[in-house]
Amino acid sequence: MSRTVCVLLLALLGIAPVFAAVPADADGCKDFFVSRLVGYSITECTQSDFDSFIFAEGQTVQAEVQGKIVHNTYSQPDDATANSAVKVRQNYVNALQGSGWTIVYNDPDLLVAKQIKNGQERWVQLDDNGGSFYKLHLAQKAGMQQSVVTADDMASALNRDGRISLHINFDTANATIKPDSQPIIEQIVALMKGSGSLKLSVEGNTDNVGSAQSNQTLSLARAQAVVAAVASGGVDAARMTAVGYGQTKPVADNSTEAGRAQNRRVDLVKK
Repeated sequence: MSRTVCVLLLALLGIAPVFAAVPADADGCKDFFVSRLVGYSITECTQSDFDSFIFAEGQTVQAEVQGKIVHNTYSQPDDATANSAVKVRQNYVNALQGSGWTIVYNDPDLLVAKQIKNGQERWVQLDDNGGSFYKLHLAQKAGMQQSVVTADDMASALNRDGRISLHINFDTANATIKPDSQPIIEQIVALMKGSGSLKLSVEGNTDNVGSAQSNQTLSLARAQAVVAAVASGGVDAARMTAVGYGQTKPVADNSTEAGRAQNRRVDLVKK
């Protein structure tokens, strides 16, 4: 939102723009894809490259979103004329709708909006709104990102623990490996080529969304897809066995999206 647009909206709503000195934002804090109202600074913030937050979609309906999560608290200077909570909320309703956001939920206590932009799903929630201060919770949805584990890392873990868990990304509800996981496949190929005697059990695991039978079938298909991808890199497929455990071996709490993301994994087990 540009300064001009924001000031215009404030004027239309009878909010006097404040151009007096506004304190600097707290260290490390900044807007995240939704701009502040004129005359406010960020007094507190927290941010995480991967976490989850529960957004309201109704009085009894909620959506848990995982990805990059930012929480910003905005405040007016102590000597500024305080805006009303109603005007703050309505200003955001107008500004968000004007920028292509969909208002998901709006009551006197909460405002929630959602936007799909350039293929990315974004969420914002306005709450704790006292007019002179308010809080924005923002999320840019994304799957768990994993730094590429090298062949040496895999070899060390297998020698030490006999197994290693990898978060290989697949298309939703099927066994197609996403392009962003190709570097991990390449490192498994390097691992196998670096140790000609190594044999692996490639074990697929899922979260608990869906039926137990469909998850078992999916986990096996994903393990088979990994075996096929590694074999296509020049490794004898006979050195690998594909196994599917479905939802039977969780390593995290399936009641949260972050936990379910950890459970959707492929384990390499030394035979």
